[in-house]
Amino acid sequence: MSFLIDGNDNILFQTFDGLKTSIASRLDRTFEDADLNDFIYLAGLELERVLTVPYREAVDTLTVAAQAVDLPDDFKALRRMTLQTDPKRNLQQVPPSVLDSNWSSSVTGIPEAFALIADQAWFAPVPDGTYTAQIVYEQRIVPLSDATPSNWVLDMHPDAYFYGALVQAADFIGDQQRAVLWRAAFDNVIAQINKEGLRHRYAASPLRLRSPVVA
Repeated sequence: MSFLIDGNDNILFQTFDGLKTSIASRLDRTFEDADLNDFIYLAGLELERVLTVPYREAVDTLTVAAQAVDLPDDFKALRRMTLQTDPKRNLQQVPPSVLDSNWSSSVTGIPEAFALIADQAWFAPVPDGTYTAQIVYEQRIVPLSDATPSNWVLDMHPDAYFYGALVQAADFIGDQQRAVLWRAAFDNVIAQINKEGLRHRYAASPLRLRSPVVA
């Protein structure tokens, strides 16, 4: 299957199929569908590594009844874990070595700390009952595909996928001049998205003025 040239790339790349058509249109050539999928997938991998914005965050709960508890399937990084006791307790994240040295596996009680090990949260002390922990975490970006034709990045920032995929496409056909041009555009879009995320996260935070240091 090949995609034909279409000049309406300014609108089309807001959808997954349109994004593929737009890549071919911008480069003025046809590509196999599998190659276009690869270009978009590789762009998505880079976006997964570099985007650090509030839109990636989700809230979920864990049932804490054992020392090790599985994390959500889309888990990438943790921002906060709160044990839903009365009063609530913010659990301290520590390295696995600290968990081992500070708490014996034979000691049970209300969890005070945790370490992330192999897609699990390990708690100390070992829970002496069943607790609920609320987590705020960063999700992985769902890769675009025919089965998953949309995600929040494509919905909010289609130009990120567009320029990222164009970098890969230009490299694929050996057009290094345009690859450099679109790499600059891709990097600029990423920087703008992350900057917008910072504004979103901290816009309501009060400005704290430090007292001048007197020598």
